[in-house]
Amino acid sequence: MVDTLQQSVQYRLKRNIELIKQNQPDIAADVAALCNNNGNNGHISVVESRTGVPTLKHGDAMLHSMYDPVKEATRFIDSLTMTPHVNIAVLGLGLGYHVKELVSRSKSRDFILVIEKDPAVFKAFLSHADLREFYGVTKIYFAVDRSPMDIFRALQGCAITLFANGITVVSHQASGKIDPAYYNTIGEKIRDTFQWARVNTVSQIKASEDFATNIFRNMPAYVSTPGINKLFNKFVGFPGIVVSAGPSLNKNIRYLKQAQGKAVIISVDTALRVLLKHGIEPDIVVSIDYTKHNARYFQGIPELNTALIVDPEVYPDITYGYKGPKFMMSLPGKSLCDWLSDAVENKGNMDKGLSVAHTALMLALKLGLTPVGLVGQDLSFPDKMTHVRGSAMVRKSSVSQDQKDTVLVQDIFGGRVITTTSMHVFLKHFEDLLDKHKPDCYDLTEGGAYIAGAKPLSLKEFILRKASQQIDTKNTIHTAYNAKPECNRNLLVQKINAAVKGLKDVVSICSDGVEILNSIEKYVKNNNMSNQRLYQFFKDWASISRKLHSRKDVFRLLGNNITDIMVLQAKKDLGSIDTIDKDNLDGLKDLVNKDKTIFQRLIEQCSMFIKNFDEFKNNVGSDS
Repeated sequence: MVDTLQQSVQYRLKRNIELIKQNQPDIAADVAALCNNNGNNGHISVVESRTGVPTLKHGDAMLHSMYDPVKEATRFIDSLTMTPHVNIAVLGLGLGYHVKELVSRSKSRDFILVIEKDPAVFKAFLSHADLREFYGVTKIYFAVDRSPMDIFRALQGCAITLFANGITVVSHQASGKIDPAYYNTIGEKIRDTFQWARVNTVSQIKASEDFATNIFRNMPAYVSTPGINKLFNKFVGFPGIVVSAGPSLNKNIRYLKQAQGKAVIISVDTALRVLLKHGIEPDIVVSIDYTKHNARYFQGIPELNTALIVDPEVYPDITYGYKGPKFMMSLPGKSLCDWLSDAVENKGNMDKGLSVAHTALMLALKLGLTPVGLVGQDLSFPDKMTHVRGSAMVRKSSVSQDQKDTVLVQDIFGGRVITTTSMHVFLKHFEDLLDKHKPDCYDLTEGGAYIAGAKPLSLKEFILRKASQQIDTKNTIHTAYNAKPECNRNLLVQKINAAVKGLKDVVSICSDGVEILNSIEKYVKNNNMSNQRLYQFFKDWASISRKLHSRKDVFRLLGNNITDIMVLQAKKDLGSIDTIDKDNLDGLKDLVNKDKTIFQRLIEQCSMFIKNFDEFKNNVGSDS
């Protein structure tokens, strides 16, 4: 009898591992290794409940009812109040009875994320559950023994649905009691991710027009400017100092002069003028801001040996006005930038993060610098100042603890300091980058918020201990700068023509769609829902939608410029064309209005892209 039960468990385990491979191939190898490992499982035991259903014991604690685990799970999910489309993060798995109940009620959700700390619990789950009952209703992801930063990064890819439909945390209380610190931290990280998604998505929607305009204006410079990949790993083993314009820079800026020629000094654009005023010419200055006011950081700046690093989204006057050496970066995942990388060349992929300081840190790592020190990175408002004196951005801050959108965070001295919600997002992104790349990093700011992953140290001590060797940074930079890029202009023109043709096709499809929806609106307005012609319009509407969905090439090109459309499409409470209810006139009107908005927005964006591509083609010409 025992052998038969064991065979049943092994068969179920094998089948569930195969289902994991099909649905979550990224974790399949780890799960298979876990299930083949028989060690460290003694604290887990599966026992039979009074109703004959298995229940789970963790040490002396029961993770489910000893009487009826299924009924307990149903009551638990019944007690929750949440909309049918909100995404869910479940903290604690046990044998999954509550998760199974959630799944059965989740056909309208984009995903359920299940987080379990203990691998032995997950193995017990796989040995007794049938994953066929979990997959298929909605997307479900299992995360086993993952760090809070792993969860943050995993959820970043879901920014659109997080923003459109939200996310709620469902805590399995019995699991939470086993490791409360872990699950509390995970819950906080999920809330941080939602804030990140909100800030990132809103920023993208608000600035999409400016981003695209800047990229198109910067395209000629992109063709002729060398890429930052010419500098990648050119300074391996040398120290680097990233200088930001936080108020505390006043404390120790005088020591930076001693670091010249001994460490690669990378300045953010807001700090450049302050450094020059103190006789410090940084090796590199980074500028990524897309707004017009950013150009003032460079007004009146003389010709420098400092290398300017920009991306295609930066305000074009900076790109064309700077008199020193310039390098361009590529931005992976930004639609127009991806097109540029394919059509011209890749200039060196780099994620610029959420601020220019994040970009400067990522650049330091790409150059091979180690260790890396952070100066002027307060991420808070010491003495109620926003920036260092002498910066174009400096002003008094009125932030106070009792204000909305403020957060109390730990400072480097072990106390507490006030920061804003948006600045807190920047702080968490720094910590995410440091956790992901694990550089030898030091916080030399000597004030401000504590940054996990950056060891506090004085700038003076960092220079004495870490920067003793001379570096010929200028020669290395100018050698890379003089390696001018090549471009096949004939091929580039062909790619522009192909992009324009695809955009024009989508304009035609969407124009037909608007006409069809205008006709449907007339029938709805006159309450003429039984007319046979209306049924043909519904078929034509569905046909238009299918044609649009087939133009993935154009959607990839428009990408970041149609974030608002993606949010609209992702929002679950508007229904879909596949479930049209002609008796629900309000729902039908909402659906027509939604698609009409999408069609008109696509026409607008495609037309703008066509105009800009034509101008770019006239600018670059061809080899002949």
